[in-house]
Amino acid sequence: MRRWDIIAGLLLIALMANSLLTGEDRRGPIMEAPRRPPPQDIVPTPRTPPVVPRPGLPESRVEHKAKTRSSSGTAFAVDNEDTWLTARHVVDGCDKVGLIYDSPEGKSVRPVRVRAVHMGADVAVIAGRATPRAPAVALARSLNGEVDAFHVGYPKGRRAALHSTYIGRSRMIGFGRFRNDEEVAVWGVVERFPKDLPGFAGISGGPVFSNDGRVIGISVAGSDRRGRIMASLPKSFWYVLEMTSHAQPGSGDIAFTPDNFRQVGEKLLDDYRVARVYCLVRKSS
Repeated sequence: MRRWDIIAGLLLIALMANSLLTGEDRRGPIMEAPRRPPPQDIVPTPRTPPVVPRPGLPESRVEHKAKTRSSSGTAFAVDNEDTWLTARHVVDGCDKVGLIYDSPEGKSVRPVRVRAVHMGADVAVIAGRATPRAPAVALARSLNGEVDAFHVGYPKGRRAALHSTYIGRSRMIGFGRFRNDEEVAVWGVVERFPKDLPGFAGISGGPVFSNDGRVIGISVAGSDRRGRIMASLPKSFWYVLEMTSHAQPGSGDIAFTPDNFRQVGEKLLDDYRVARVYCLVRKSS
């Protein structure tokens, strides 16, 4: 084994142990830092969004700051060809992107590549195989009067599931590192697991499920103080998926209730249908 393999393995174990103990979003580099994917590998969508936000919606502005350190988020499998959806801000500006999984040696990272980004919404498609291969979740075509929703992912680097209720629609305007202007659904969190979860950072990119187990959104922003999460709509993730994947809308094979959302969420995490995404950012010299 080459010397850098041994060093990388030791660093990975140390850093992931610290993450599990502290629950912090801050991450040190746990992968060798190869070059970013060639530009031709990324499929950009047209700069004009397919559907502009409706007039009169309340507005919120989100700054996408330049990334100065490594971080993590959430992604979920959408087909049987190693395609995943996540939030664009999770994977934008990274020197390397990977999926974190358990291996006999401990926590490991499987590199993935950014396949497509939405030019009007905070949505991205990444491609790469988890270990083991993750079964796809079911996707909805649109919101259909849902009152309850269930969020699964890795806020603060911790396995978590949230139960929320529908508040309404909003216009989210992103600026800074990239720009987005989209209509989003706003959900108010009414219960969370773990109960001592201090905030939502890191659940970005995670799926928002309906009661019947279909994905009705992607978590993209939130307010810890107000207990709210904003989610991209199905029309946004389908717009970018249809150019890069054979994913099809389908019926869910799971069911969420306010009583079982913790157990169902943990099963999705155990099966790597919902996975933790690592964004490596090399420090500039």
